[in-house]
Amino acid sequence: MLTMSAIMTVGLGVLASPASAQDSGLTFYSGTFTTKVANVPAPTGECTALPATADSHVGWSGFRDVTFYQTPDCSGPATGVGTLRTYPAGRWTSFRAF
Repeated sequence: MLTMSAIMTVGLGVLASPASAQDSGLTFYSGTFTTKVANVPAPTGECTALPATADSHVGWSGFRDVTFYQTPDCSGPATGVGTLRTYPAGRWTSFRAF
């Protein structure tokens, strides 16, 4: 429970940042919202490589869902993960954002 509370506090701290400091689009982090590893300002729905160290993401604006895949070409089973999520780094290798 303490771990979940810490994760939520860090995540909400990111969300509560001043608007001028926030990214747009979709931002991936490592260290559970600690270090930005990639930003996709305008996701297109195309298959894109997921940063290997990513373990969390925030969808800031402009789309409804992120779908992860275990293959590099977005084939096989798809896992819808939403726009605010934590996960084990390396679990998925590619994504589509809609």
